Amino acid sequence: MNKAEIVSIINEFLNGNKEFFSQIIHNFQKQVFDLCVHFLSTPQEAEDATTEIFIKVYKSLNSFNSNYKFSSWIYKIAINHVNDILRKKKREKKYLLSEFFNTMKQTEPKTPDSVFLKKIETKKLKQALRSISINYQTTLMLKYYYEFSYQQISEIMDIPVNTIGSLIFRGKRELREKLKEMEA
Repeated sequence: MNKAEIVSIINEFLNGNKEFFSQIIHNFQKQVFDLCVHFLSTPQEAEDATTEIFIKVYKSLNSFNSNYKFSSWIYKIAINHVNDILRKKKREKKYLLSEFFNTMKQTEPKTPDSVFLKKIETKKLKQALRSISINYQTTLMLKYYYEFSYQQISEIMDIPVNTIGSLIFRGKRELREKLKEMEA
């Protein structure tokens, strides 16, 4: 869905045609759900959070600024909502980045030994990721899993663009340190 179509749908919705909101859900539900799955412990929690996020989008659609990307606006709402959930449950360190590693290209042949070693490495990396700051985890996921630009991450997290580079740099440094600790 392009920007003009999204703006048209939003305008129809704001003019009282509430059924147009279903098109927004249809086009963004999978992305929002996938994002929630990365942060929350179970698919059920992710599904509940996705529903709550779309309720927030529904209620605040009139505040959307069409000068920005709609997807970034929704991701910002989603990340803020998920962070609220994590704070309330005091589980900042327990969300998973389960598919984060699936995007890495595997250049080595798949032998039983290499598959086993890859699983061990992935488990260690996930454990190390869960042990670093939530801001570092969020920026690393948005950059390397979703491949967002610094500008998009800045809009989603409501942090200056210059800070995003610092968070990514520090997050990678902290992740390396945690991996070294695990090796010792």
